[in-house]
Amino acid sequence: MKTKLTHLHQKITRIAGTNWGINKDLRRRLYTTVAERIIFHGAAACAYPLSARQSRLLNSIQRKFLLNIAGAYSTTPTAALQVIEGIIPLHIKAEQEAACVRTARLRKTSNYNKFNFNPNNYEDGTSSTKFHPAIFLTRRQNISKKAIPSSTRSQYLHGRLKDRRQNRQRHLCHGRRHNEIRMDGAT
Repeated sequence: MKTKLTHLHQKITRIAGTNWGINKDLRRRLYTTVAERIIFHGAAACAYPLSARQSRLLNSIQRKFLLNIAGAYSTTPTAALQVIEGIIPLHIKAEQEAACVRTARLRKTSNYNKFNFNPNNYEDGTSSTKFHPAIFLTRRQNISKKAIPSSTRSQYLHGRLKDRRQNRQRHLCHGRRHNEIRMDGAT
C-alpha cells in the first residue's frame, strides 16, 4: 500500500510540480478523493484493529501529501500539518472506516472508541436486482404486432401523414378565402 501511494504521489508531483500546479483547496480535495479512498479500500480487512506500526505507516504516507497541500517546510511536524489543514489523522479515519464497513456491509459487530456497533440496530442496505430487467419485460409485456390493435398501429404509422394532409387543406382553404377577400376588397 505504501509503495502504491508513494508512486501516486511521485506521479502527481512529476506531472504538476511540487505544489501540484493547483490551489490549496483543490489539492486538499484531490488528496481526500483519491489518496484516502485508495488507503481505505481495504480498511475493513487490515485496519481492524490497527497496530502501532500500521498507525506510524499511515502517518508517514499522509505526511507527504500534507506537505504538498500546506506548502510547508519538511521540518514541520505531521501533527501540526494535520491541525493546520484540518485533516483527521489517517489511522483514526481508517479505524472509523473499518468499523463502518464491518457493521454496514459485513454485518458484524465492531467497536470503535469504546462504542459498540451492532448491525441489528441498523437497516440493511439496498440489495441488487435478483433478475435481469429484460427477462422481466418479456414475461410482462407482449410487443408483437398481434398485441397492438390495428387502429392504434395505423395511428402511429400514418397519423403524421394524415395530419400533414389536413394541415395542407386548411392552409389552402384559408389562403383561398384570404385571396378572395383581397380581390373583393381591391375591386
